[in-house]
Amino acid sequence: MVSKLGRWSAVALGWMLVALAVAQERVAVDAQNAPFMYADGERAAGVYPALLQAGFHHIGVAVRIEALPWSRALAGLDQAELGVGGIYKNSERVQKYDYSAPIFVEKLVLYVRRDKRLVFTGMQDLAGLRIGVIRGWSYGDAFDLARRAGRVETEEVASDAQNFSKLESKRLDAIVAVEQAGTAQLASGHYPSVIALQTPLAVNPTHLAFHKSADKRALLARFDSAIEAMRRSGEHDRLVGRALLKQP
Repeated sequence: MVSKLGRWSAVALGWMLVALAVAQERVAVDAQNAPFMYADGERAAGVYPALLQAGFHHIGVAVRIEALPWSRALAGLDQAELGVGGIYKNSERVQKYDYSAPIFVEKLVLYVRRDKRLVFTGMQDLAGLRIGVIRGWSYGDAFDLARRAGRVETEEVASDAQNFSKLESKRLDAIVAVEQAGTAQLASGHYPSVIALQTPLAVNPTHLAFHKSADKRALLARFDSAIEAMRRSGEHDRLVGRALLKQP
């Protein structure tokens, strides 16, 4: 026979497990943006999962980080089902989302074929070109506005590798990629005709964001304090360096 004390202990344990499940935050990252965030089997890997996991650990909050297609991650963010890490701010998004302080800064680089003598000084230099981008991404207000106004023609794919392949085979005039991700693609040796332009398209801080209706401002403030402490201690740089070395 189970004692009354034993039954109460089992009930208490059950409620504790429910409370832990409820308390766990759910954060999504892009599944195809190595080395910053990507799916490694069943787990999320890369720079942002490492920084997010450490930041939440520092503030004592359980977190489940999922690598999802970017469009699905953004849909979950719009429905307040989850947070998203590694996301840019733009004028449209700040109306909907609450943001952390920057967790990293990405340099967006234009890549062209060696035989394409493109000099980039501003958006006007991209007029009439077919530019490869990642589906669902923002590239900063200036580029996004030029796209919406039809001054820049873009073609969307799911990954950097697809864009580099299309550029190598002359199906695009230029592509945009985050510098470290582009460097990794060039290092593969599969794209001998492709080079990086020296002038960046944009330099964009990245953040953790939640939908405003989720009311996570207090959590984001605690997370900001943790990231700042990690920067001061050197842990931030160590995690970034380790994640970049492990890129697929």
